[in-house]
Amino acid sequence: MTAPTLQQFMRSRSALSAPTAIRLAWACWLTFLIIPFSVAFWLIWNSAANQIPLSRSGEGRWFFAAMGYLASVAPVAFFWREHIFKDRRVGKAISPGKYLVGMIGVWLALLTAGLFSLAGCIVVGALLPNLVPAFLSLLLFLMLWPTGRSMTIRRVGNQGGHAIV
Repeated sequence: MTAPTLQQFMRSRSALSAPTAIRLAWACWLTFLIIPFSVAFWLIWNSAANQIPLSRSGEGRWFFAAMGYLASVAPVAFFWREHIFKDRRVGKAISPGKYLVGMIGVWLALLTAGLFSLAGCIVVGALLPNLVPAFLSLLLFLMLWPTGRSMTIRRVGNQGGHAIV
């Protein structure tokens, strides 16, 4: 038995159908949504039970690290996705495999940023200010639910008969 190679993975990605890609995207998106929600609820529940203070003074280093991570990784993930979706700019449809890879990449970047800032809440022992980057990444994540519009053909330019004669 041999390990799958990158070429085999690329070939199997192109054989994926659009409805299957949407189902997989929704499954991944919901899984990535449940993970930080459960960690945040656990953290808030424990903070209420153990009387963890809302904030502590002088513990801003983790917050700045989480904000810096979010500010650097999120734009890189968006530009990387747009690089993968470059056919979309000229009106072509994106293959379902490229759609999955691009969206999961952005979702994972936002998920790790949120989990990093939630880990800051645990390490520092206070909810604020480390909860702010987690909610920012969650907000960005919620706006990127899987629609599949990138896998459809987008018409570019004048498609109608509105030419000046």
